[in-house]
Amino acid sequence: MNPATAQLRYEDYFQGMTVVSDAPVGLTGDKLSFHRYVDPIISILTDPEQQTPFTVGVFGPWGSGKSSLLQMIHERLEKDHPERFVRVWFNPWAYRGEENLLVALLHTLRDALEQDLNKRFAESSKKIGEVLLRLGADLLLKTTTAGIVSAEALEKLEKQYLERRSIVESTMRNLHRTLQKESDKIYENGAQLVLLVDDLDRCEPDQIITLLDSIKLFLNIKHVFVFLAVDREVVHRGIQIRYDKFKFAAGRDQTVGYEYLEKMVQLPVELFPLSSAQIKDLSMVMVPGSELEHAQVREVVEKVALPNPRKIKRLLNIFAVLRALMRRDSDLEKMDPLMVLRLVALQVQYPELYWDIVRMPSGLEVLEKSYAATFKDADFQAYGNLQEPLKAFCVKYYQPGSALARIFDGSDFCRIKAQLPFYLSMLGGSGA
Repeated sequence: MNPATAQLRYEDYFQGMTVVSDAPVGLTGDKLSFHRYVDPIISILTDPEQQTPFTVGVFGPWGSGKSSLLQMIHERLEKDHPERFVRVWFNPWAYRGEENLLVALLHTLRDALEQDLNKRFAESSKKIGEVLLRLGADLLLKTTTAGIVSAEALEKLEKQYLERRSIVESTMRNLHRTLQKESDKIYENGAQLVLLVDDLDRCEPDQIITLLDSIKLFLNIKHVFVFLAVDREVVHRGIQIRYDKFKFAAGRDQTVGYEYLEKMVQLPVELFPLSSAQIKDLSMVMVPGSELEHAQVREVVEKVALPNPRKIKRLLNIFAVLRALMRRDSDLEKMDPLMVLRLVALQVQYPELYWDIVRMPSGLEVLEKSYAATFKDADFQAYGNLQEPLKAFCVKYYQPGSALARIFDGSDFCRIKAQLPFYLSMLGGSGA
């Protein structure tokens, strides 16, 4: 096949289809009205009377937009105050294999100082590099191998190790003082440090608490702003794991995580769930079709989507691809796109329920009738050997008044009962 012809056919096949990335959006892609957070935060950072150290906690579940908010703050500072702030973007998850995330953070800080075009912070960058060399000396311990057998060699190695260990311990004791001294020099050169810590809640719980402890211990210094983007619940789990042996009193383990963050964070910023208007804005990225279908799809998305940007993007992306395929395949074009959309919502937002439906498709029919209040206990008898499994299924997933119930509000899965295995197969389930 001619490559040019193949390209034309590909473009024709997916013409009009748009999918969106899950990468953090900046100021130009603000579909979530995050400027309402950015503006007051920038005012705090630029207030000449603002005291430091100052830590901002950006809290929200995974996919709520924490990374996007940090990206917008980073861009605003870069655009409006490029000389006034040294922006240090640190993603600990990228260094999750490191033994000490503090060392990775200091490397990132040094790199940010070196990038100053006016070379204002060359001396501070060099000083932090020297600190890193001293901390790296502790790696000498790893050189001990079974191949060293002579008493003389062991004695020499032990002496070297103790000397290096002494240097490392001295460096750690003085690290807070050293960092404060360098922060003062940076401030004298007309700038302040802004540390933006993203994706912290993707690390192991113990790593999270260790890094937070290190930030509190060593970077709680003047002329430094710290932003922590994290899911509170992940921090709570980390605290519970770290201090499990202390056996907190009943109910105490539920509050200790909040108390831990309160000691670190002066300004907690809670990301609100998306409003219906914001969900509508996100759902404007649609697959090709008539105005009527667009309106119908947006109506369903507004009804069934959880107020989480990442899940909405995923829902729309999957549906966009499926809808494009349905339009160009004679076997698929007869499928009901709104039923496909609701099934995608189940798959993305309630994966456990979705895969239980794949294993037992009749569960979807029974659950829909239960939400519509048209199903009675006696009706289970019609399902023979599936009576008890279906009863257990309904006990687990029948949740009146919940977000899940909205997926069944106005649904018509019973109408496609005979074709349901085919629908599920299209979405990646066998339907068997």
